[in-house]
Amino acid sequence: MICRRTILLGLGSSLTSPLWAQEQKRKVWDVIVVGSGVAGLSAACSALQSGAGSVLILEKSSVVGGHSILSTGYVAGIDRRRQERQGIVDSPELMLQNMLEIGGNKNDYELARIVCFQSESTINWLEELGVKWDEEIYQTVAGMHPRSHITSLVRAGYDYVITLLKYSLNHGASLKLKTKVIDLLTEKGRIIGVKAKNEQGQVRYIFGKSVILATGGFTANIDLRMKYDPRLGPEFPTTANPFGKTFDGATGDGLIMAQKLGAATKDTEYIQLIPFWGGRLLDYVGADIFVNLEGRRFVNEGGPWKEVSEAILMQPQQEMWAITDSQSKKGASLGIKLINKVIKKADTIEEMASQMKVSPQILRNTLETYNINAKEGKDPLFGKKLFTQTIDHPPFYFGREKLGVHFCCGGVRFNKNAEVINTEGKNIPGLYVCGEASGGPHGHDRMGGVALMSAFVFGKIAGYQATLFSAGTQFRTKS
Repeated sequence: MICRRTILLGLGSSLTSPLWAQEQKRKVWDVIVVGSGVAGLSAACSALQSGAGSVLILEKSSVVGGHSILSTGYVAGIDRRRQERQGIVDSPELMLQNMLEIGGNKNDYELARIVCFQSESTINWLEELGVKWDEEIYQTVAGMHPRSHITSLVRAGYDYVITLLKYSLNHGASLKLKTKVIDLLTEKGRIIGVKAKNEQGQVRYIFGKSVILATGGFTANIDLRMKYDPRLGPEFPTTANPFGKTFDGATGDGLIMAQKLGAATKDTEYIQLIPFWGGRLLDYVGADIFVNLEGRRFVNEGGPWKEVSEAILMQPQQEMWAITDSQSKKGASLGIKLINKVIKKADTIEEMASQMKVSPQILRNTLETYNINAKEGKDPLFGKKLFTQTIDHPPFYFGREKLGVHFCCGGVRFNKNAEVINTEGKNIPGLYVCGEASGGPHGHDRMGGVALMSAFVFGKIAGYQATLFSAGTQFRTKS
């Protein structure tokens, strides 16, 4: 935390010094958004639509998008028009029930309810901004019900980021890349801007009437995640960087800065693991099975991620195989994964068993039993409820999987207006949070497709509320 007094001392002893004069002339932004994933970009779009005269988006990376741009992109939400065409019955009440069930009823009920009851209007809002939804509705993994939207099986996360970025820039927002926010500026308990550093290490103060933290989670910060869950050491890669060869900016910047101001946290101990080593080809339920290293099913593939990940952790080597066939809808990664031998291909069960080094008889029995159950639409072994196909049309595609650290279900505590809440239960004036940097809606596990929806919903709310706050703020950069 940096207060105005600290700024003045750092700038020189005299208010008439050249440095201070330079600070006086600098722009005061209505809204500063920290982070350029879908939460931050939604906030920027919303702020502009709500009348913000100046919006600045700051991104520490050299590219926009954060984890969002890497996402497969399923977005859970009510959409009666599309759902009814497929004979799907749904409601905000059922979505909320599913979300609370997945979250172990540890969710902040009010925040979860907002996500569910605003999901349909948010789907429409995104469409108005330029998102082009596929007309088919899916049940994503851990989604509990067919209500997930996607633009493309190839690059949906990219689609959302680019659409929102274009809208915000076309409507007046400014974007600064390679600019890391390292602290928040305050005066008398309220936010007045941020302290930021560029890639050359130069530090500057950027003044703003309100600041929105959309910095993502802390999955890539090993020390911080082990503070909240000591099991998650360096042996667990992140799903954004499974092989340790790329940049992963999810280092908890927003959480760290907000806590310096006394912000409270919610559910930070709940960190989601999913199988994401490369062997899974599908992110929707009903077209693949998971088997252990003996070739036997061991879990409901459509269950909550917490249930699936804990079942994998119970396996002797904490790994599994994911199997599908030629009928399923696969993304663009298939070819690359085959070339890199992350995914294998076989024309018979025996050939697949040989490559997996499992008993062909066990694997055949597993598949035959599964296919009988799939035709009958029931799973007496593990309770799977949705089957979109049998798995009996060669070639078979299969890959080995292990767990990666995927998502922070908790973070900075906030309220229905996306305002950051301190440890005394009061909001910090001018400070807002959205997306994975925040905690509350999810409880101890995240329902499939709802992370993006929550980011969109509260990004939109944060942009609107920050603009309202800024409109009523008398702001000066000099005492």
